[in-house]
Amino acid sequence: MKTFKIVLVLIGIIFISCSESDNNSDLYAYRFFKNKKLNIVSNDVTYIKYGEIKEGNSLVFEYEYSTEGGINVVDDEYSEFIRFEISDSIDEFNFTNEELTIAKIVLSKYCYCVFENNPDKDFLPKGIISGEKISETEWDISIDVTFYGNENRNIAGKFKLKE
Repeated sequence: MKTFKIVLVLIGIIFISCSESDNNSDLYAYRFFKNKKLNIVSNDVTYIKYGEIKEGNSLVFEYEYSTEGGINVVDDEYSEFIRFEISDSIDEFNFTNEELTIAKIVLSKYCYCVFENNPDKDFLPKGIISGEKISETEWDISIDVTFYGNENRNIAGKFKLKE
C-alpha cells in the first residue's frame, strides 16, 4: 500500500509539472508600412539608436522580436526592432556596408535594463540587406547586419503590409 501511495504521488507530480502548452511567448513579426519615413533618434545616455516611423513618402520595413521572458521572473521582458526605409518606386534592392546608411537601418532594443553609452559601440552597421517585391502587400527580405560593432542579426522572411 505504501508503494502504491508513492507511485500515485510521483504520477501526480509528473502531471502537475507537465503542460500541453509550452507557454512560449516569443513573437516574431515581419511588416512594412507605405507612405512613411524613418527618423533615427540617439542620445547621450545610451549607445542604442531608435527608429521612429513618421509620415512620409517611403516604405519602412520593421522586424520585431519580443518575449515575455520567464513565467516567474519579474521585469525580464525584452523587445528588439530592426527598421529601415527604401524608396517606394523600386521593386528590388541590395545595400551593402556603407550603403546601409541610405536605408537608415537601425537596431533598437527595449527592456528593463541599461545600455549605457559606450564609445566602443559607436559603429555604423555593416553587412547586407536585400529585398524583392512579391506583390503590393508582400516583400521577400534578407538581413545580415552587424550593429554596434558586434551584435549580428541574420533574418530572412516575408514582410507583409501593415495598414
